[in-house]
Amino acid sequence: MTMDAAPHPASPDGTPPPPAPGHADGARPGAVVRDLLAASRPLSWVNTALPFAAAAYAALRGVDLAVLLGFLYFLVPFNLLMYGVNDIFDYPSDVANPRKRSVEGGLLPPDRRRATWVAVAVTNVPLLLALAVVAPPAGTAVVLLAALAAVVYSAPPLRTKERPLLDSLTSSSHFVLPAVAGFLVGGMPPAAIPWPLVAAFFAWGVASHAVGAVQDIAYDRAAGIGSIATAAGPRATAWLALACYALAAAIPLAYGPLGVLAALALAPYLLLPLSILCDPSEAQARRAWRSFLGLNFLAGFVITQALLAAWGFYTSPVSVVIVAATCLAAGVPLLMALAAEASLRLPTRAAPGAVLPPLTVVVPCRDEAARLPALLASVAGQDHPDLAIVVADDGSTDGSAAVARAELARLRPGCADVVMTVPPKPDGWAGKSWACDRAAATVATPHLLFLDADTTLTDPSALTRLATEQLRTRAGLVTGVTRYAMPTFAEQACIPQLPMTILGLLPLAPAHGSGGHPAAIAFAYGPLLFVDRAAYARCGGHAATPGSEREDVDLARTFVRAGDRVRLVRAAPLAATRHYPDGVGALAAWRRVFVAYGGGSFAVAIASLGLTTVAWLLPCLLPLAGAIVGDPILFGGGLVALGLVVVFRLLVAIRERMPLRTVLWHPLTVSLTTIAQVASLVDAVRGRPPRWRGRPFEGART
Repeated sequence: MTMDAAPHPASPDGTPPPPAPGHADGARPGAVVRDLLAASRPLSWVNTALPFAAAAYAALRGVDLAVLLGFLYFLVPFNLLMYGVNDIFDYPSDVANPRKRSVEGGLLPPDRRRATWVAVAVTNVPLLLALAVVAPPAGTAVVLLAALAAVVYSAPPLRTKERPLLDSLTSSSHFVLPAVAGFLVGGMPPAAIPWPLVAAFFAWGVASHAVGAVQDIAYDRAAGIGSIATAAGPRATAWLALACYALAAAIPLAYGPLGVLAALALAPYLLLPLSILCDPSEAQARRAWRSFLGLNFLAGFVITQALLAAWGFYTSPVSVVIVAATCLAAGVPLLMALAAEASLRLPTRAAPGAVLPPLTVVVPCRDEAARLPALLASVAGQDHPDLAIVVADDGSTDGSAAVARAELARLRPGCADVVMTVPPKPDGWAGKSWACDRAAATVATPHLLFLDADTTLTDPSALTRLATEQLRTRAGLVTGVTRYAMPTFAEQACIPQLPMTILGLLPLAPAHGSGGHPAAIAFAYGPLLFVDRAAYARCGGHAATPGSEREDVDLARTFVRAGDRVRLVRAAPLAATRHYPDGVGALAAWRRVFVAYGGGSFAVAIASLGLTTVAWLLPCLLPLAGAIVGDPILFGGGLVALGLVVVFRLLVAIRERMPLRTVLWHPLTVSLTTIAQVASLVDAVRGRPPRWRGRPFEGART
C-alpha cells in the first residue's frame, strides 16, 4: 500500500511465503470486480478524495463540473491506479504479508493482472481526458502529476518505494497532490494557496509512512528491500516521524481558534512515534500502525468540523454548540442503556421435570483461598440435577488448592469433583485462559460454565436457568454481566464506571438481537460464561485467543466466527462479583484493561476518553459554568444534559442492583477512572504489558 513499508516477501527467518491462494471462481465477473475493489483499498478512498474536495470547496465555495469530476477521480480510479499497480508488481512479496488479507488491502492474484490494467485504463483515462477539457490547465497538470507519482512509487525502473527517504516523500505526495489539485481545479491562483497548511499535510504524510515502515524492518532486510526504516533503523525513523508530526500539529496554530482545534486533532499522532521510541520492536510498531488507522477517522472528523465552521456552516453561538454536543453525547449512552434494558431478559426457568445435560463448572483460580469457600458454597447450593466442579489452580501460593479440596469434601462428599494443578503456562498464554483451557480438556460434559473465583451464584436456580436458555436458543455461549458487589465506599466510588461503560457504550441490544453477528459486536463477560461443549471445541475455545487481554470478548467473537450464536442475558439477579477488595484495586484494573478492551488502539482509547468526558463529566460542570458567567444557555442546557446523566445513572444502578448512593458520587467516579484510563494509555505508549496477579500478559501485545 502507499502509506506503508514494502510488504513481506518472506519471514525474517527465511520461511518461504505460503502458496498463492486458489481462485475457484476463475474469471467470473463478480469475482473479478470483488478483487479489483479490494485492490483499490476502499478504506483509503476518503484519504485522497476528501483532501481534493475540501481544497476545491475552499477555493470555489461551491461545486462545478470540474470539481465533481476531480472528486470522482480521486475517490476510486486514482486509488485503483495507485494500489493496483502496487499489487501487480508486488505479488511475490504480498502473498507472505498477512495485512494483505485485512482492511489494509486484498491480495491480487497474478491472473487478475490483465483485468487490473484494463480496469485502471477504463476508469482513469476518460476522467483524466474530461478534466483536461473542463479544468484549469494548472489543475489538470497537478492531477496528472499525482497519477504519475502513484505509478512510479511501485513500477520499475524508478520504484521509489524501495528508495530510502524518497519512499516517504513519494508516499506523502499521494495525499498532498490531490489537495493541491483541488485548490487549482477550484480556480485558486497558486500564490493564494495556503502553502504552510500544505506543508503541514506533507509533513504528516512523511511521518505516517515512516511509522508504517518500522513494522516491516526485519522482513524488508531479509528480502533486500530498502526503505527509510531499514536505512535509518527504528529509533531514527521514529524521531523523524515525531519531528514531522510535531511540525504538522504546530503549523495550524497560526490560523486562529479553528487552527488550534486542528492542531489538537493532530496531536495524538505524536503518540505513535513516541510508542516506538519507548519500545522499538516490530510488535510495538504494528500496534502503532493499527492505532494510526483509527486516528485517521478521529482526526478527520475533528478537522472536517473545523473546516465546516470556517466555511460558515456553523453559525450558532458557541454556547449553543457546546450544549447541543453535550446533550447529544449524554443522550447516546442513555439510549443504549434503555435499548439494553428493553431487550435483555432473565433466562427462563427449567420446566418441571425437565432433563438437563450434565454440566461441569470450571473455576480457574490463582491465590483465591479467601474467596473459594463462598463460591463453592453457592455452586453446591444449585438445583441443577447433574453437576460436577473442576477447580483449576494456576500456581497459587496461598493454599487455594487445599482450601478447595477441603470445601468440596465438606459441601459435596462423594461427588466426582476435581481440584487440579495446572502446569506452568507456556509463553504467549494468559494465566486465566491457560487454566480454563487445561480444565476444559479434562472433561467431556455437554455443558461447561466458566465461573470466576471472585463470583458467587446468588440464585439457586442460576445454573438450570442458564442451561435451559442454552437449550432453548441453541446458542454456543450464554453470558451476562453479573452484579457488582461493592461494600466499601472506595469500591462504590470507583467500580460503577464498569457497568456504565458496558451498558452505555457497548451495543448490547444489537449484539443480543443478532446473536453476536457480526463478530465485531459480539460481547461476553468473563465471570459467567456458559458454553455448549461442542461449540466450544468447534471454535477452538480459549486456545483460539491464548494471550488475549480480553479473553471474554475475544472468546465470544471466536464463537460467532465459527457460526455459533452468543446469547446475552440479565445476570445481575443470578450472580454477584467482587472483583477488587478496595478502590485502589479497582483503579489498577481500569489501568490494566482500558486500552486492552479497545483492541489496543490508541485511537479507540482517545475517542473513549473524549466521549466519556463530554457525556459524563462536562454535564456536571456546565450548570456551574453558566451560573458563574451568567450564560442562561450554558446553565439551562447544562441542567438538561445533567438530567440525562442522572437518568442514565439511575437506570444502571437499578438494573445492576447497585446502591443508589453511587449516583451521588458520579463526578468522583468519572474523575478517578479518567485518571486511571490516562495511565493505561501512557502504559500502552510505553509498551508496558499489563500485569495481573504479578504476571504480565506477555503474549497479548503482539
